[in-house]
Amino acid sequence: MMSEAHDANDALSDLRNASRERLLTEIGMLRQQNGTAELEAAKREVLASRDAVYGMSAELGELRARLKSDVKHARQAVMQTPTWRVGAFVLSPLRFAKRLLRKK
Repeated sequence: MMSEAHDANDALSDLRNASRERLLTEIGMLRQQNGTAELEAAKREVLASRDAVYGMSAELGELRARLKSDVKHARQAVMQTPTWRVGAFVLSPLRFAKRLLRKK
């Protein structure tokens, strides 16, 4: 009788240990899956950030090119104004005299 009770206690203890090990294994697997999911989410976030930086860099390049073009057109427009043309005409003898003095 004692041996039957001992065998029943061993069986119950084995069942508890097996259940505990199974739960610990499941917990470990869930932690690993959660860690993998977090890692994948972090990777997606990094890639999205990288794409945003590339997009902003391209936009910055376009804005710089547009600014350069606008400055060039503004200078050309100023040089076509009557005031600029009169000023250039009035100062042309001075520029001519400076060139002559530099050659000496």
